[in-house]
Amino acid sequence: MTGQSKHLQFLAICAASVALVFPQPCPAQEKAAGLPEKEIAALQKELIEAGKASSSTRKRRAYKNVVRDGEGLVKKSSAATSRFRVLEIIFQSQKRLLALENSDRNREALFVTGSRLVEAPNELADLRLEADLLLSERDLSAKNAEVKERAETLEGLVARYRGTSGEAKSLMMAAQIAPKLQAFELQKRILDALGERFAGDMEVIEFRRKHLGLGRMEVLFKGVFMRSDGVTLRFPADLMGRQSLMVFWSQKTPGFEDYLKMIKEQEDQFPGQFEVFSFNVDELPDAGESTLKSLGLTWTVMRLPGGKKSQTYRAYVVNDPVGVFVNAYGYALLAPNLLNAAEQAKLGVRGAPLVMSTLNRRLDNARFLSQLQSLLIGDVLVAEPGVKLDGTVGSVPAETLQAIQKFFPPAPFRYRLSATEALANYKKAEKLCGEAAGKHPGAPNFWMVRNRRIIALLGMWNLAGEPRYLEQAAEEARTALAAKLAPRADIVPRFCLAKEALRDPEAEPGKVIGDFVESQGGEQASGPVLAAAALLSLDVADCERYGAYRELILKRYANHAMMWTFTSFLLDRYHRYWLFRVPFVAGWTYGRRQQWDLSRGYQDEVERHVKAELHTLDGKPYLLPDDSKGKWTAVLFTNSWVDDKRARLPSTVTRYLNPYIEKRGRDDLRVIVAVLDGEVAPIQKYLKEKPLNCEVLTVPGGVSNPLVRQLGILDEDIGTNALILRPDGSVAASLSEMTMTRSKHELIPNIISWSDEEAVMALLEKGEIEKAKDYIFTVAPPFDPKAVDGKGRPLKKPVEKYVHLRARAYVYLALGDKKAALNDAEEVLQFLKAKAGWMTLLPKGLEEAEELVELLKKKGEE
Repeated sequence: MTGQSKHLQFLAICAASVALVFPQPCPAQEKAAGLPEKEIAALQKELIEAGKASSSTRKRRAYKNVVRDGEGLVKKSSAATSRFRVLEIIFQSQKRLLALENSDRNREALFVTGSRLVEAPNELADLRLEADLLLSERDLSAKNAEVKERAETLEGLVARYRGTSGEAKSLMMAAQIAPKLQAFELQKRILDALGERFAGDMEVIEFRRKHLGLGRMEVLFKGVFMRSDGVTLRFPADLMGRQSLMVFWSQKTPGFEDYLKMIKEQEDQFPGQFEVFSFNVDELPDAGESTLKSLGLTWTVMRLPGGKKSQTYRAYVVNDPVGVFVNAYGYALLAPNLLNAAEQAKLGVRGAPLVMSTLNRRLDNARFLSQLQSLLIGDVLVAEPGVKLDGTVGSVPAETLQAIQKFFPPAPFRYRLSATEALANYKKAEKLCGEAAGKHPGAPNFWMVRNRRIIALLGMWNLAGEPRYLEQAAEEARTALAAKLAPRADIVPRFCLAKEALRDPEAEPGKVIGDFVESQGGEQASGPVLAAAALLSLDVADCERYGAYRELILKRYANHAMMWTFTSFLLDRYHRYWLFRVPFVAGWTYGRRQQWDLSRGYQDEVERHVKAELHTLDGKPYLLPDDSKGKWTAVLFTNSWVDDKRARLPSTVTRYLNPYIEKRGRDDLRVIVAVLDGEVAPIQKYLKEKPLNCEVLTVPGGVSNPLVRQLGILDEDIGTNALILRPDGSVAASLSEMTMTRSKHELIPNIISWSDEEAVMALLEKGEIEKAKDYIFTVAPPFDPKAVDGKGRPLKKPVEKYVHLRARAYVYLALGDKKAALNDAEEVLQFLKAKAGWMTLLPKGLEEAEELVELLKKKGEE
C-alpha cells in the first residue's frame, strides 16, 4: 500500500467514526431546491442497499449504479444547490468502491467528484468537509509534506470551517488526525474548541466519550424532556441558576434501590441546595414514579423515550445507576470514576459510576447562587436605585409603584434572600402588579408596572422551574409591545420574548440575541440592553458572544451608576473563573488551580473611578481618592471584627500586608480598613490592645452606601472585600470576599508586584536603565550568599515574587550581567515548573521563562 493510500485509509476511518455519531441530514430534514426530494431520497436508499449486497462483486456493481444514477440527477439540474447533496452521495459511493477495488481509475474518479463537491456553499459545509480533507491529503502526499506542514494545513482547514455547518465534524475529525501528526498543542486547541463551542451537542459529546478517551469532560446538560405530569421541560433553560442532580437508574440493575437511597442521604445532608430529577431508563409506563414513592423519594420524575438507546443516555450516561450533577450554568462533569470494591459490595452493584462523593465541594454557596439567579432573571433591569417612580396626573401613583418596588430589593440585599424568600417576593410583586393593572390600565407610566410584572413572572419561572410562568410573562410582554411605549421602555418585554425564543431547541441563538440588540439600537445600544444581551448569551452558554458584550459594557458603561451592579459582576474574578466551567474541586489539583488563577496579579481591564467620603474613628472626613493619592491604597471593607475570634482581617493586615509593605522598601503602599457595621468605641478599644498599624475608617450608611453597590461588595458580614487604588486615585481592582478568601492572602501583594514588573519594563523600554535598576533593586534587593547576621550566621535567602525576579533578570541583562540575569531567569523557570507540578497544569509565563533561559544561555556563550 502506498503512503498516500495509507493516509487516505486513515481519513476514511476518521470520517466513518464521525459519521457513526454525526450522520448526514436525512432528506426529510432538509428540503432540496431544484431537484425532486423523492429522487434524492431514492438515491440515498440505493446507496444504503448497495452496502447490503451479498458479495463484493455485487457491491461494486451496485455502487457503480449509484454513481451512474447520481450523475444523471446532477445533469438534470446542474446549477441547483441541491446538486451538492447528490454529489455527496456519489462521493460516498465512490469511496466505498475504492475500498473494494483500489485502482488508479477509482481513485481519480473520487478526486474529481471531491473537486466538484468542495464548491458547496457554507450552509452545506458539512457535505464538503470529507472531500476537502481528501483533496488536501492528496496534495500533501504528492509533495511528500512533512508532519509540521500537515499539521499547519489541518489547522487552516479547521479555521475555514469555523462558524459553518461543518465545524463540529471538522473538529471531530481533526481531533483524531492531530495526534497522529504529533501536533499535541493543536489537538488541545481542537479539544478545547469542541468543549466550548459544542458543549451541549449530544452527538459531539458521544463522539468525545467514544473516540477521544477523555478522563473527564465538562459538558452542557441539554435536552427536551417530559415530566410524568405531562409538562415539557427544556434543559438548561428551565434550570438556569439552580443546581440539580440527574439520576439515571434501571430496575434491572441489582442494588439500584441502595444507590437511590444513597442519593437521598446526600439530599438530606444538603437540604434545599439541589433538586433531583429521576430518569428511569426502563421506559416504564409511570417512568418509575411508583418505585420512587415506595422508597420515600419525592423527586421530579422525567420520561426518557428510548431508554438506554436514547441519545441522552449514550451521551451523558453510558452506565447506570449514575447521578450527573448539573451546576447553576447548566454544566455537568462526566467522569469515569467507579465505586471502589467496598462501596460496590455495600450497594450490591458492580461498576456503577459514583459522582456523589465530592458533592459537598461542588455545591455553590447560597449568595453566589442568589446573585446569579437575580441577574439571569433580569432584576437589574428594574431594581437599580435612582429610577423615578413618581408620575404626572393620571399615572400609576408613586406609592403603588413603591409598594411594588419594595419586592425588588437592590444589591447586595437581594443576594441575601433565600430562594424561598425571593420566590415569595416575586409572587407578591406579581399580585400587586395585577391589582394595579385593574385600577390603572391606561396610565401613561403603566409600562413600569408591566415591566415589573414580567420580571416577577420570570423570577417565578426561574425559581419554581414551572414553564407556565414564562408563558404568562411572554403573554404580558406581547401585550406590552402592542401598545406605544416610550424609548427603552420595551427592553424588558423584548428581553422576555428573547428568553422564550431561546428556550426552543430549534432556535438560532445568534440571530435571536442579535435581533434583540438591533431592536434597541444595535451598535449604539444602551448599557441595560447590552447587559440583557450578555445574560441571554449566558442562557445559551455562548461564551464568545458573552465576551463581546462584556467588552462593550466595560468600555462604554463601567462608570454609569445604572450599570454598577452588572459591571461588578462582570469584573468579579470568582464568577469569571467558574463561568462556563463545572465547579469541581475534588482532589488537591483543582483547589490549587483555583487558588493560582484567583491570585494572579492582573488589574481590572477597565478605567473606573470612585468618589466617596469615609470617616475616621474620631469622626473626621476621609475622602477617597483625594486623601489617598500618591500611594497604592488597599481598602479592606469589613464588618466590625472585634467580637469575632475567627475573623481573618487582623491576620490579613498584620501577617501578610504589613510585612509586604515593610519588605518593599518604597513607602508606596498604604492599607485602610473600612468598617461597614459596628460601634466605634469597641473598635478603638481593640486597636489600643492590638494595633493593626494602619488607618481604620467607618463607612457612612454601611451597606446602604452607594460605594458598596459600585464595588460589588457582597459578603462584608462573612469576610473581607477589597478595593485597590492606584497612586493616581483610579481603581486598579475591586475584589469580592469570594475572591479574597480563595486567593489565600496573595492577591493584593501580587497586584502591586505585577505592577512593579510593568513599571520596570517600561523604564527599560525607554532606555532608563539606572532608574529601572533602582526600582527593582529596592523591591527585590540582590542577595549576597556570603552575608551573615550579627552573630555570624548565614542569612537565609529571602523569597522573592517571581515577577520581581523576572524583571530583575531583564535589568541585569540590560546592565550586561548575563550570569546574574541567567540565575534569576532560572529561578523563575524553576518556580513555574514547580507550580506546574503543584497543580498539574502549565501556568502562563512558563513558555516565556523557558525562552528567556535559552536566550541568556546563548548570550553567555557569545
